[in-house]
Amino acid sequence: MINSYFKIGFMKLLKVRIIFFFLYSSFLLAANDFTPIVTQYNKKDYNAGNQNWSVAQDSQGLIYFGNNVGLLRFDGSGFTLFKLPNNQVVRSVYIDKSDRIYVGSFREFGYFEKDKFGELVYSSLSNDLKNYKLENDEIWKIIEFDGKILFQSFKSIFIYDGKNVEGKSYDETFLYLQRFRNKLYVHTLQNGLSSFDPKNKKFTKIENTPFSSAVISIIQFNKNEAYVITLSDGIYIFDGQDFRKFSDGSLDYLRNAEINKATLTRDSLLVIGTILDGVSAIDKNGKKVWKLNTSNNLQNNTVLGMSTDSENNLWLALDKGIAMVRINSPVQFVQSFTPSIGSIYSLSYLPPDKLYLATNQGLYSGRFSPDSKSLTNIQLDSQIKGQVWSLTNVDNQLFCGNNEETYRIYPDRKMLSTSKGGMCIGRGIIHGREVLVEGTYSDLCVYLKENNEWKFHSVIQGFLNPVKSITIDYQGRIWASHMHEGLYMIMLKSDLKTIDKIQKFTSLDNKKSSLIYTYMFQNRVVFTDNTRFYVFDDIKNKILPFDELNTTLGKYARAYKICIQKPSTYWFILEKEAALIQFIDNRAQILDIVQYSLFMNQTVDNFQNIIPLTEDIAMFTLENGMAMYNLKLRKQSLYHSKKEILLMQVQVVDKNSEEMMLLPVSSANEKISFPYTKNRIRFTIGYPQYSNLNDLLFSYKLTGLNNNWSESTTSNMKEYSYLRPGKYTFSVRVVSNNGDVFATRDYLFRVRSPFYWNTFSKIIYVLLLILTGFIIYNLLKRNFEQKKQRIQQEQENIRKKEIEKREMQIVALKAEKLESDLTLKSKELAMSTITVIRKNEVLINIKDELIELKKHLGTQFPNKYYERIIKLMDQSISSDDDWKIFQTNFDRIHENFFRNLRTKYPELTPNDLRFCAYFRLNLSTKDVAHLMNISAKGVEVARYRIRKKINIPSEKNISEFLIEFR
Repeated sequence: MINSYFKIGFMKLLKVRIIFFFLYSSFLLAANDFTPIVTQYNKKDYNAGNQNWSVAQDSQGLIYFGNNVGLLRFDGSGFTLFKLPNNQVVRSVYIDKSDRIYVGSFREFGYFEKDKFGELVYSSLSNDLKNYKLENDEIWKIIEFDGKILFQSFKSIFIYDGKNVEGKSYDETFLYLQRFRNKLYVHTLQNGLSSFDPKNKKFTKIENTPFSSAVISIIQFNKNEAYVITLSDGIYIFDGQDFRKFSDGSLDYLRNAEINKATLTRDSLLVIGTILDGVSAIDKNGKKVWKLNTSNNLQNNTVLGMSTDSENNLWLALDKGIAMVRINSPVQFVQSFTPSIGSIYSLSYLPPDKLYLATNQGLYSGRFSPDSKSLTNIQLDSQIKGQVWSLTNVDNQLFCGNNEETYRIYPDRKMLSTSKGGMCIGRGIIHGREVLVEGTYSDLCVYLKENNEWKFHSVIQGFLNPVKSITIDYQGRIWASHMHEGLYMIMLKSDLKTIDKIQKFTSLDNKKSSLIYTYMFQNRVVFTDNTRFYVFDDIKNKILPFDELNTTLGKYARAYKICIQKPSTYWFILEKEAALIQFIDNRAQILDIVQYSLFMNQTVDNFQNIIPLTEDIAMFTLENGMAMYNLKLRKQSLYHSKKEILLMQVQVVDKNSEEMMLLPVSSANEKISFPYTKNRIRFTIGYPQYSNLNDLLFSYKLTGLNNNWSESTTSNMKEYSYLRPGKYTFSVRVVSNNGDVFATRDYLFRVRSPFYWNTFSKIIYVLLLILTGFIIYNLLKRNFEQKKQRIQQEQENIRKKEIEKREMQIVALKAEKLESDLTLKSKELAMSTITVIRKNEVLINIKDELIELKKHLGTQFPNKYYERIIKLMDQSISSDDDWKIFQTNFDRIHENFFRNLRTKYPELTPNDLRFCAYFRLNLSTKDVAHLMNISAKGVEVARYRIRKKINIPSEKNISEFLIEFR
């Protein structure tokens, strides 16, 4: 009994072990295929239903999908949904050469056409059917044949000739219409593969078909032959008469996958979409090239529709979402290894088929060749345990550095060093000897070559620092970057284990300490701190910026890692992308850019690595995955299929009501304008270039507002607000991450002025302005003239006053001079008068003496002489000549005194006037008597007589009166 239980237990244990063995063996043998990059879109991305049924592309590059809730359009930046009248499911989509988009649904079919506003406008054809009532008709296929459009359900076919549409229902139930060599074929459930004549609307069975299952698709691949894809009997080649088997047993897995769709790519791959197992690509020899399903980056296994675009990308309409397969990309990758191997830090390829992987879980190896695009037989190394940091192939000897030791694992297995954490190895010549220097968690280990075999030599004494990267320059100086900050320059003595000189650089720019890396670039040691590259200047004995390299690299001067692909070609790694750059005559030419977002965010932070397997194959290390880059598949230019920028929609928004209005999307054929109240304009841009969606940026400019291009952005929408009336030119350009311009588009528009500022109003305003100006001018002119006249008058008055002043000054001067002259003349007159008076006095005295003498002498003094002398004396005393001279001078001095006096008092005699003159001179009575040769009494009598004639008051002195007289 016990023995029986023991046997039963033993058998169960043996069974478990056998099952485990087979499971482990299946993991080991499992193939990890490199497949194309897939970009996924779910209903949150496109805001429509989960299911997508069909795919088509128009001449502008826009992709259309038949979706559960309508027609989806993708422009490279975003999706737009267009619904049918009753929100039906769009099962089928076909686009003709004029970009008319035909769609089919349940009891509904028709077409969309784009209007001038960029909107799709639907026209129903099913409503135009005559003599046919739609029952359970659902359009699953639309095809163009002989200039007509055929809409097909499983029981009916509707034909549209561009004007009229007619339909016919058949007794047969059939699948999808197919075209081959100007004939239509279809699989009917009753008769199998048949031809269909749209003219007589009849089916003709194709005899001798070597298969019995349904024909899913017929795809012509050359002038005379087509692939015939069946549901479960495989794939055949059909030449119009005969069939032959296309594939061998390697495609038998498709038998149970329920083939649903098929298409042919531009590079002649036959792609099969299934209901249960995703999509497979088959080459022209019938061999599987790659397969995608939910196990390797496809979000759903059910392919309901598919098509390739103009760039040879494969679009999948899935039961859940949309997928774009980048079959034209030089990048393919393994998203997730089976079994899981962890984060890959490094790898090494040993031809013909050995691949080693350094991971955080240990050392793995597997079978791989670049041609197979598959990694199989993955095994974990049982000896080398823990994290493996580095794999370095030196002279076909493979070094492996892990947590505990450093091994050589090829060509033989041998432990070389017990220093922990072998991170990196640098090769160079020191003191004339070729060496390898390894950086670890704490030590620097030196290896020397003996008999073509690298052997451990020594640990460099006196250095205990973790090292992340290491290089050796042409002078034998070791440059070792610290794991966390700074850089060491080490010079060894000839024993290669003792430090002769060591210098630490905490930073490259003499500022804040930083993490530094060192690499070999074109046989020169360079350093980077993630901002730019540096070199050591031997002449200045200091680290300086490598300006020549930084300038030619542009933004890639910020790379933190350099990996050589082949001579003169390097990978420059940034946080989010890597650039493949070739250097020709010291100038950088960017060959390609790989965005890490393609790898589903599986990059290993701070340990991103790109390792060349051959000159044309490079491997990207990822989290439990790898990406393979094939330079031979790289496009001749970065973007071989440049597209036209599309304005998907142009909207203006009213500033008051927020009401939106659409504008034409093209300004080439009409002048675009809108009122100033709608002064907010919004542009939605499309650029249907899908191969490099992750590397497309937009830049904008609005001439009339700002003539400078905006910073590049991923946003395909641009809005401008509060635009003033006037003319504007909106410009958009599509650029790459490195600044290359792919396309530019302009859009001209005008913001109309308000009614009070339109052309007519402006004319009125101009006229009013002219009139106002004229009035103002005249007012100003008149005011100016008045002011001018006033100023002139004031100036004239000033001038007159000045003249008067000057005249007065002159008069005053003249008066002063005249007065002076008068004074002088008066003095002269007085002197002459006195002289006359004195003369007369003398003469009178002489006369008196003569009279006395005559009396005394008597006759002794003869009378004749005596009388003559007396007469002469009397004549001299009363000389008229003296009076005339006196009168003339007196008149001149006293302003016509005699004339005025005679005029006013005509009764005055000349003798009176003479008295008046003497009285004016205020002469004494005695003096007047002498002048007049009369007695004093005679003078008084004359004074009395004159006072009476001129009526001088008694109280008034006659001399004063005459002095005041004018």
